[in-house]
Amino acid sequence: MSNANIQSSTTMTFLFTDIEGSTRQWEESAAMCERVEQHFAVLRGAVDDAGGEVFATMGDGVAAAFMSADAAVQAAVAAQLAMPAAAVSVRMGLHTGEVERIGDDFRGRPVNRAARIMAAGHGGQILLSDVTAALVRTGPSRVELTDLGSHRLRDLIEPERMWQLVDSRLEQRFPAVRGLDSYSTNLPGQRSSLVGRDREVRRVVDLVSANRIVTLTGVGGVGKTRLVVQAAADMLCEFSTVWFVELASVTDPDDVADAIALTIGARAVTDPLAAAASLLAGERTLLVVDNCEHVVDAAADVIDALLESCPRLHVVTTSREALGIDGEHVVAVKSLDPATTAMELFRQRAEAAGADVRMMDTAAIEHVCQRLDGIPLAIELAAARAATLGLATVVDALDDRFSLLSGGRRRAIDRHGTMRATIDWSYRLLVADEQRMFQWLSVFSNGFELDAARFVAAALGIDEITATERVASLVHKSMLTAESHPFGVRYRMLETMRAFAQEQVDACGDRAPASFVHAEWVASIAGASTADPCVAVVERNSIRLEREVDNWREALIYSLRQRNADLAGRLCGPPAAFFLLGRHDLADVIEPLVEICDADAHARRSVVCALLVASAGATDADRLQSWADTVEALDRDHRDGPSGVGGLMRWLALAWRGEIIESVDVCVQASRDHRLPESSREMFLGIAILDRFSLTGATTDPDGLIPRALAVADRSDVALTRVSSLLGAAWGLADTDPATALQLVQRALNDIGNVPPLTRLTLPGSASRLLARLDPCIAARGLLDQLQTSASRRTFIDYIPVFYASALLHQVGHPAAGVVLASLTASPIAPYLSMMDFVDLARRAATTNSLCSLGEVEDCVRAALAEIGLIELEAAACASHDRG
Repeated sequence: MSNANIQSSTTMTFLFTDIEGSTRQWEESAAMCERVEQHFAVLRGAVDDAGGEVFATMGDGVAAAFMSADAAVQAAVAAQLAMPAAAVSVRMGLHTGEVERIGDDFRGRPVNRAARIMAAGHGGQILLSDVTAALVRTGPSRVELTDLGSHRLRDLIEPERMWQLVDSRLEQRFPAVRGLDSYSTNLPGQRSSLVGRDREVRRVVDLVSANRIVTLTGVGGVGKTRLVVQAAADMLCEFSTVWFVELASVTDPDDVADAIALTIGARAVTDPLAAAASLLAGERTLLVVDNCEHVVDAAADVIDALLESCPRLHVVTTSREALGIDGEHVVAVKSLDPATTAMELFRQRAEAAGADVRMMDTAAIEHVCQRLDGIPLAIELAAARAATLGLATVVDALDDRFSLLSGGRRRAIDRHGTMRATIDWSYRLLVADEQRMFQWLSVFSNGFELDAARFVAAALGIDEITATERVASLVHKSMLTAESHPFGVRYRMLETMRAFAQEQVDACGDRAPASFVHAEWVASIAGASTADPCVAVVERNSIRLEREVDNWREALIYSLRQRNADLAGRLCGPPAAFFLLGRHDLADVIEPLVEICDADAHARRSVVCALLVASAGATDADRLQSWADTVEALDRDHRDGPSGVGGLMRWLALAWRGEIIESVDVCVQASRDHRLPESSREMFLGIAILDRFSLTGATTDPDGLIPRALAVADRSDVALTRVSSLLGAAWGLADTDPATALQLVQRALNDIGNVPPLTRLTLPGSASRLLARLDPCIAARGLLDQLQTSASRRTFIDYIPVFYASALLHQVGHPAAGVVLASLTASPIAPYLSMMDFVDLARRAATTNSLCSLGEVEDCVRAALAEIGLIELEAAACASHDRG
């Protein structure tokens, strides 16, 4: 294991504590908060005095580590003696073993065992494992211990022999230890620990305690059964009996009631439902029904009837989809986090299979967990393979994941033996329409939204209403995941699920038609309004393409493989051109399309336009100018008349050359060219006024741009046109009417979230430069907000707010500006250049070895902006006070 944070293994003694009956006390006592805090103070004091450290708090208890077993016992006794003052009853468990320390945390089986030993005890009791007891019996403390025998504990493979610490100052008589053998249950024994599910277990326990029917749903292999067994084991003390019923082997829906009746003791009865109800109607009972998905309707009917007949019965089920009965609470079981809990599971299972995990590369383990979507079953199978074949072999085999995950367990239930069998179990439960939609939707590479699913369904002959129902069903059956976003819901397949679906679509010979339909759907978004490129639908679709970039790229590759010029042209329509500004990473995908469009002038105009926009800042100016000339000629001679896209490309090429005055003149002239659509003329006007007043230093308005821009800002339904017009007018009025200018900037900033991708980052920069003159406090706060909302710095474009912030610091004379600008390898004047020059500067700085790291630069900028805002607010407060 090559992680610098992980130290060598060490032997520690762990003390775990918990308040017994705390849930009830929280409900009944208003003083519980004060008691808990006092109890925490007692525990921390006792641990510190004994030389230990508290490394975690969990609910109403702590986890502490000690270098010696004697010190741990000393702390436990001291804490128990002080607990009466806090008016709480605390159970404690101690265990000693070899663990690894990672930062402030400890990892290893001894930690889990200490927690389980604690959970077996009662308030006021101190329990020790056999190994800890052996250490203290021979240590300096020579404490007295009582042998409580061996007990099976929840989540532990081997029984634990436990000892009770005896002290005349403490209570000595307690009920029997809470081992699994102490309860009436048929829960299956677990041969491995449960990793990374503590929060989910607590949630299920809380829900089952408060509700009579709870269902765990999730994709196959995600660990629903393991989770529900653990939760049920944690609730053994709450129920007189806990029954576990497995429905995986039930093939006939009519046999569901019989399976439940047989499990709970009814033999050869003519009415199994009545018999089961009779046996479950007495004491408070928990019924766990596992794997309901293939008989979900029958299971729902039987469980609903049992709940109606048995008022003290609680039921928790697992299924790929909810049962849909009254009162049901659904828990969607998610995959493990690939960067944390999934890696821990991989390490534990690989070590259990005989691998030396200390020799495994941490980054490779995380890569495996990421590619396997954090699905526990897949990770366990991969860990077993890593133990026998080596981690490098597992990494190399990930593209053929179903072969990789096809073995490692000799006696596993067939449907859980491999990931392929697990997913196939769910796939075979789908109706025919669902199977075909599941197959064809796998062509989408980064998820899809409902309109895309309906488009695919239409190609399959499925009507819109049915398609919507099928998508909902696939989500309910855990074949798709639904993610809520501000724009609505986006559906995805886990990569493991998607790989299976693509195998199926290939087996049916449908890959080609599915890819064609996928590309046609992307084209329906990217090709909108080619004759009128500056209308609102183009703007909306350009924003949509942000979410569809991976699908757009795949569709483009498909059009090239098919040498389909018409499709390529539609994929590179106006929405794509607006979306592509600043996306240098996509230029290489577009350029090969130029050659296939030689004979199609319409397609060629679109493709060259998209290439120019994507390449701006990443290629030389002469090449850009050549492409701009091509687009302008094609647009001028187009059969439907010029659209304005030629003038936009000419402006863009000139601006990249730094010829700002010339580029502004192009826009001014185009804004008066009545051959162009009105929306294009308005777009040119917004660019002209913003660039003239913000980039050339102009102070007069000989062309009357300001009144025209204000009128356009009031009537246009295109956000980019409105914002550009408002900001340009604000720049033009800054010296003569600063109050109006400030109002216009604020109007623009309120609308800026609706503009296309790159301009959403650059236009606030222009606003901030103007605000630095009008109101530096507002500028600083606005840039801080922008840095906060775009906290991830994945591409050079994401550094644009940092650059504009450095410009503000320079303009107001903040001392941090010099260090920041030097580190960004930029002269003080550079951030004031055109948007395109500025983006290029950001690109170069993001790949340059600067004086400070970019992260350090951003921290410096944030601190300086906060300081500016604070100074200005204090100054305003002082002025207000003076006036008063």
